[in-house]
Amino acid sequence: MKIPLRYSIRNLMRRKVRTLLTLFAVVLVVAVSVVMFAFAGGLLNSARNSGSPDNIIVIDRKAANQTFSKISKTDYNLLKGLPQIRKNALGEPLISPETLQDTRVSVGEHENRPGVVRGVSEKLFEVNTLLRMVEGEPPSPGRNLVVGSLTHTALGVPRESLVVGNEIVISNDTWKIVGRFDASGTAMDSEILMDLNDSMAVFVRDSYSSALIKLEHEGEMPTLIQSLNSRNDIQVKAVAEREYYRDLAEGFERIILLAVFLAVIATIGGLVSGMNTMYASVLGRIREIGTLKTLGYPPKDIVQSFVLESTTLALMGGAIGMALAWQANGISTKFNKGAFSINVDEWALLAGLVVALVIGIFGALFPAIKGARMKIPEALHYS
Repeated sequence: MKIPLRYSIRNLMRRKVRTLLTLFAVVLVVAVSVVMFAFAGGLLNSARNSGSPDNIIVIDRKAANQTFSKISKTDYNLLKGLPQIRKNALGEPLISPETLQDTRVSVGEHENRPGVVRGVSEKLFEVNTLLRMVEGEPPSPGRNLVVGSLTHTALGVPRESLVVGNEIVISNDTWKIVGRFDASGTAMDSEILMDLNDSMAVFVRDSYSSALIKLEHEGEMPTLIQSLNSRNDIQVKAVAEREYYRDLAEGFERIILLAVFLAVIATIGGLVSGMNTMYASVLGRIREIGTLKTLGYPPKDIVQSFVLESTTLALMGGAIGMALAWQANGISTKFNKGAFSINVDEWALLAGLVVALVIGIFGALFPAIKGARMKIPEALHYS
């Protein structure tokens, strides 16, 4: 004799206080689990997804990264002549000389905030196709700069303080914000872009930090990289742009692993807590299990009924928890000198669904089996 499905559903409504308390516990656990996985996912995406597949970065052969690199104008002119470089409609080579500078930025009453400033030419937006202006105009000579979509988070200032038309202070000079750009969730989203010549003047430089090159054919990349890295007339190191940013991400590997580890620990802790709540809820109904056995229902059907009821409740809580966690999608958070956005993607939501299912199934399974195995008199007098 099967236990009617309506029995399980009706039980959820009959024990309102217990149902609501259990539901709240599941909602909390699932929401926290999803947000923690989304945090780790956003950090990984920002670190690993930067760069275009047909771009290479050229830096000083002795430098570890762009920040400490120096490429002379003579070397840059030699790079411009490479036949593998793609040309635009005007026949100009798509190569972008850049400077990269760690500096201090003051925004209103928020003074001396650590920030990253990149000096660029007009070619940048042709070479870096992940970059696009979303408001205003590109950086131009005369102390006119643009900010990224996450620059406010990286600087720790309100978003409204970096709107187009406002002014900020860099190296004791006042600069006007003339535009805002989006870098498709990559590391550049937290930077400030200014005119290349302005950056060289304000930071007293006579060389570039790097050159970003777009190739005509992606398949030529390995040969060109090998050629540049072995030349003696030009002391540079070439690397695929995506590989460059992946290597930078390895420098933060321990921090990223820590974030993932914390996400797993938080999930396990929440899982145990949620299962305990569900376990206690079912354990308090041992007498009900004894009554069902008295009425002739087999132990297997009783266990299935309780697991179904528990799983239904857990999925309801999971859906609410995932909906709450979704509100965190896109929220930016500061990391090192940059920033990234929390990414509530399908994997984070899948993790939340798994957590809800585990709580629902295993939280009810063991106490239900325990009650079903008891003799009827023992179950009826259980307390």
